[in-house]
Amino acid sequence: MMASTYVVRPGDTLTAIALRHGSSVQAIVEANRLGNPGPLRVGQLLEIPDPTRSLPSYVAGSQDLDSYTVVAGDTLWLVSRRYGVDPTALARANGLNVNAILPAGAQIQVPGRLVRVNALLTHVAQQVEVQPGLVKAVAWMESGWRQDVASPTGAVGLMQLEPYTGEWVSQFLAHRALNLRNAEDNVTAGALLLGHLLWIHEGDTGRALAAYYQGDASIGEHGLFLDTQQYQRA
Repeated sequence: MMASTYVVRPGDTLTAIALRHGSSVQAIVEANRLGNPGPLRVGQLLEIPDPTRSLPSYVAGSQDLDSYTVVAGDTLWLVSRRYGVDPTALARANGLNVNAILPAGAQIQVPGRLVRVNALLTHVAQQVEVQPGLVKAVAWMESGWRQDVASPTGAVGLMQLEPYTGEWVSQFLAHRALNLRNAEDNVTAGALLLGHLLWIHEGDTGRALAAYYQGDASIGEHGLFLDTQQYQRA
């Protein structure tokens, strides 16, 4: 994926633009030499650096598509803007004309999933002050960077959290209701939990990872399971 350009629209922010394009605010600021950026100007042309350069090596060869379900009134142009992809590339990926009428309920395959998830994980990790590389690695081991994954026990989303864990994090760490079905909230819950476990275990990453995967209570009662030890080493 090459660097691209983007024309600022009303209501745009650097954070929103970065997330839609799988980039980061810092990368866009540096690429455009914005210095200390103030409000963006409508019509301003921004260079969006190639986001694939920041992808971890372990994602190589993974499926790079999101699936989107069309709702009444959708067009390829609207869907492309939602995801920050080029409308002609979106049309080509789905074998459609760029001006095609989209029936409600149709599935649209959106390329560039990995760079968008990478940007989201980085953004949230930085917000909650947890090492982005650790959050990305946990999300990869848990879900393969897929929000649509659900486990047999009910864990959901990118960070594979059980609903009761989400409720606990919402109450005691986030201090607001988090919806685990929402990708950003899911990552926020997982990153906050990781940060809390790192604090409990005095920065010991291995013990924090074991607690995230198996739970401290289970570790205290049974010790580390074999799969927990494998999780720590992954």
